[in-house]
Formats: sequence, C-alpha cells, structure tokens
Amino acid sequence: MLRKLLSCLLGVACVSAGAQAQTSRSAFESTFRDWMKENNVEKGVLAVSFDRRLVTVQGYGGQDPRERVLLASLSKAITGRCVAALVNAGKLRFDSTVGEMLAPFFRQHGEPVDARLKEVTVEQLLAHRAGFPPAPRDLMAPAAVELLRARTPGKTAPAELLAATLTQPLASAPGEAFRYSNIGYLTLGVMIETVTGESYEHACTRTVLVPAGIRAPGLDEEWRAFSSFGGWRLSGPEYLAFLANDRDPGTSRELPASGGPSAWQPIHYGLGQFIASIGDAPASRLAWHTGSWGVPPDTIGMHAAQHADGAAWFVWFTPRPAKDATDALLENLAALPSTVAAWPAHDLFPEHGITRQQRK
Repeated sequence: MLRKLLSCLLGVACVSAGAQAQTSRSAFESTFRDWMKENNVEKGVLAVSFDRRLVTVQGYGGQDPRERVLLASLSKAITGRCVAALVNAGKLRFDSTVGEMLAPFFRQHGEPVDARLKEVTVEQLLAHRAGFPPAPRDLMAPAAVELLRARTPGKTAPAELLAATLTQPLASAPGEAFRYSNIGYLTLGVMIETVTGESYEHACTRTVLVPAGIRAPGLDEEWRAFSSFGGWRLSGPEYLAFLANDRDPGTSRELPASGGPSAWQPIHYGLGQFIASIGDAPASRLAWHTGSWGVPPDTIGMHAAQHADGAAWFVWFTPRPAKDATDALLENLAALPSTVAAWPAHDLFPEHGITRQQRK
C-alpha cells in the first residue's frame, strides 16, 4: 500500500464598491463551483487575494476553509523561498554544489552511488535539473522503499530518506534536462538543515512563514520525511499570505521546464514554482504549482497561483479528477484577473489570524 501511495505523489468591470466586491468574488466562486459540479468533486476550498489583501474565502461540501490541509507539492515553493533567503543572507550560493554544502552529510551517511551528484548545483536542484529520475520513480530506490516500510514516513528523518534514495544512480548528467523530481527538493531540505544548524521545519518557519504573518505553522506529522517537497500543512488563506509576502512571482533563477497547459508554452521553473506568460502584457506573467496526494478513491488535488498584477488564489479539492480537468481549472481561473477592473478594499487576513503588522 505504501509503494502504491508513493507512486501517486508527487485558480468585470464594476460601478459601486459593493458591486465590485460581489463581481470579483463571484467570478472566481462561480468558476470553481461550476467546475466542481461538472467533475463530481465533493469538497473544496477557494481563497483569493489581491494586493496582499485576502478578498475571498469559501468552503464547499462542508469543508472548513480555515482547516490546515496537506500541501503536497505546493510545499516546494516554501523550500525555494527559504533557499533564496539563505542566498541573500550569504549562507548559500546558487552555484554552490551538493558536494560542497553536504560534506557533513556524506561523512555521516556515506558517499552517493553516483559521484556526479556532488557536482549538482543549488540552481539545478531548484529547477529540477539535477539528473534525478522523474517523480515518483525517484522515491522508488529499493533502499528508500524498505526504509519507509520499516520506519514509516512520519518516523523517518529527511536525511535518512535522502541517504536511502542516493543508492540509485542519476538518470542523466546534471544540468542536461528538466525532469520533475521530489528528491531535488529533499536534497535542498537537508542542505537547509546543514547550513543553518536547525531543523528544516524551524529554519523555514523562521525565515519565510513567520515573516508572512503565519502563526505556528507546521509539517504533517505523518509525512515528516517528505517535509521539503510535500510535507507542510497550511490553510488556503495562510498559503496566500506566504505568497503575498513576495509580490513578484518572478525570479532570476528561472530555467526552461516542461508541463502545465500547452497554451502557456514556453514554461520555466523557478523557486518552487512554474512560470509562464499567459498573454502579451507583463502583467500576464503567472507563477503557479499544482499538488496531488493519495490513492483512489481517497485523493486530493490543489493548486496555487500568483499573478503579476497582484492577484493570487488557492484551490483545494477532493476527490481529484483527471489531469485534463485540473489543467482546465487552472486555465479558467488564470483568465479571470484580467477581467476585474477593480478589487474589494477589505482584507480578511486578520480574521484568519494573519495580521498586517507581521507581514512585510
């Protein structure tokens, strides 16, 4: 059962202020609600923000939108921004290598089976160009599967899981190709622990989540081993507060990638987010990530997106429909910000325990 689960791992112009609030909210709400009905999705959460203000929060099918949910691969953006903060603090460089930064790890756990891994850079890890096998096969090294069966993900330290995965060779030379991998972000998580001397959870909480106004964030205890690539639990409003703490979704560390809606090509990957231009204007730039979890029929899906004009949204849903349907939701929601001439002036973040004074 664990092996099966691991293989499944790893979104109008107005006249009055009242009309503005209703129209901008209803555009997102009706799009998401209609999509849920069309695809037999039973429960969902929608949260929308603009210009660092939370303007809409809704739960559907009895789902409490304040509840913290497993973020799956949306966790990668937290890791990416934590790495960027360490680069800004001079504790890492984008051209730092795995061999350089994880020397203490290798002394404790032994050398990787593929010596090329030690030449992989932080930038390549961030952009899924380290040469690892693609997800979910990257987690399927026999030693890693056996470790997780014996210890469970909740009782396995990320460093232990990393050591077990490095018993299989790289699939290609570092930097050669984009290949979406969970192990790249697991490596970054262990690197964060090594350079800070703190746990990954504490370092990223202190560096990027508390500054965003999020109170006592935490990892999912059952999936702690997957922390840096899929283990955080936050509510939709909390995740938007995290995104809003960095208004520009762009990053100078973008590299070409694949995936996402075909109409958005070319696509790049940056600090834990896919990035594309979905129109001609600079304000059409979009950064996003999707996430999924579980074994049918108990599946969840989600995505969070950050529009360069200041709009952002988070959706979570269960059960998860087919990829074509989830891609369609992302495209439909991404088309909405350009249709809103004015956004509500209110801010719901304080009602969700996220105070403006704590955010940058």
